[in-house]
Amino acid sequence: MPDPPPSARRPDGLVLPDLLQPEPFLGVDYHALAEVLGMAFLGRELGTQIHDHLARARVPPAGPGQGAFRPEFFAHDLFVRELLQECFGLTIDGRTYPVNVDFLFHVLTHCPTDPETVRFRQEIVQELEDDSGLRRATYRLYRDLFDFLSLLKTPGYQSSLDTTGYHLDILKQARLVIDSMESEFATARSGLRRLHEAATATQSEAPYRGLAQLLDYERGMARMTLDVVVGGDGRIRHFAVRDLEEARANRNWVSPLRRFVQRLSLAYRGYPLSNRELMNKLVHEVFRQISPSLIPLVQLLGHLEFYLCARTFRDRARAAGLEVCLPRFVDADESMRLDGLFNPLLLAEPLPPVATELAPSGPRPVTLITGPNSGGKTRLLQAIGLAQVLGQSGLYAPAREARLRIQDGLFVSLIEEEGAHQTEGRLGRELVRIRSLFEELATRSMVILDELCSGTNPSEGVEVFSMVLRLLRQVEPTAYVTTHFLDYARSLQRSPVVDDLEFLQVEVTEDLRSTYQFVPGVAETSLAAVTAERLGVTFESLAESIQRRR
Repeated sequence: MPDPPPSARRPDGLVLPDLLQPEPFLGVDYHALAEVLGMAFLGRELGTQIHDHLARARVPPAGPGQGAFRPEFFAHDLFVRELLQECFGLTIDGRTYPVNVDFLFHVLTHCPTDPETVRFRQEIVQELEDDSGLRRATYRLYRDLFDFLSLLKTPGYQSSLDTTGYHLDILKQARLVIDSMESEFATARSGLRRLHEAATATQSEAPYRGLAQLLDYERGMARMTLDVVVGGDGRIRHFAVRDLEEARANRNWVSPLRRFVQRLSLAYRGYPLSNRELMNKLVHEVFRQISPSLIPLVQLLGHLEFYLCARTFRDRARAAGLEVCLPRFVDADESMRLDGLFNPLLLAEPLPPVATELAPSGPRPVTLITGPNSGGKTRLLQAIGLAQVLGQSGLYAPAREARLRIQDGLFVSLIEEEGAHQTEGRLGRELVRIRSLFEELATRSMVILDELCSGTNPSEGVEVFSMVLRLLRQVEPTAYVTTHFLDYARSLQRSPVVDDLEFLQVEVTEDLRSTYQFVPGVAETSLAAVTAERLGVTFESLAESIQRRR
């Protein structure tokens, strides 16, 4: 029998519908959001304040002895934000929703380094995969929650003649969200059950009971039975009230005599308040009392986007004929494996990406990858890094089957951009990043380096390359390094300077074209001449261009 999902109740008694952490955690600023929601209910225009508070939500700090992913070491080079913008959208019943990419970026670039959190998220993803009814309920909940927050963000409604009606609409939508959480997720087996637990706890408290009674009273203050006489022309000739029954059981009900006395007393004192004004005061008080239970719902919106957008990514991959999976995480002494690995950044291209296999033999290999220019080496490195980020975040990895290890960190160096005010050349900037790698990176991390030391002459580059390989072994990484130092790579294959060196090369056809597959070994050539010919950079073609201009 599976273990029950972790409770939504924290040790301090606060019940949170947290769908990202085994130990419930409130990442949004509680007090700041309380003020924002209060101002929104009063009609203040919020702009992007709710969006911004969610985007700045904190993640729990790493525990003792745990590593920590640092976005500045990999997010830019792996194009994580671009991946979210292109593949993690959200459309429900034909309606496209503006996903909070900043929040998703923050969550994805702070991967958990403890197996419990990864497992907690994977169980939610798997239950959404297996249970179609629960999946539909999750989409409905997101839609209703989005509509609730949209009502709060609607600018200028305070100028409406019927602000009480608008406030009641906000309260009705809040009640709909809470009631849906309670009724739709009672049978959930994963962390989704927290939605039911949090809503049940909210419904048991006095503020919710006040909300429910107010809305019930507003919806049915009294029931009338009428006799209506209609003429031959379809117009009403006469009607009479046969019966009038007021909702006496509701705590907001006041007898007609008492209502008359109260109104008379207020008028005598110079406060001739209307029924609408009295109702508005009551509505504001009910919102003030229920608002603490609504603050975690802002965070919940981001959590729902996290899982539902992952399903969008899954659907995009399948539409391209590719498969994704929830990785199996293995112990430190087991090797990783990725079958059907593809680069998700290429899903936006007209042609689908080519899937490949990656199966290093050792548990902590340093793999050197060689092959022709434009053969797919850099795309492979991106695919490996994104598979680790997505998989360790608890989401689908871009592979048919994946066996990964929990990494304590990730360091990626793929892109070297020039700038007008840079004080170092290409090699100098690369060496600074290498220094950061060994000064900051936790042990047992993943390291991905593209064309290491290509910015200097080969003899000196090989010397730095050899130093990096020896130092990498000391931090016990899983490392993938591409290089065009083919002679040096072959010498390492014959006489390794460190243990656990492995070698992959781009597979090429007989006519020297890349298959975008990778096989063991070291490439014989980088095929620079073939690449130049493909791009029209040959002596004959350029000489012909010169002659044409004369």
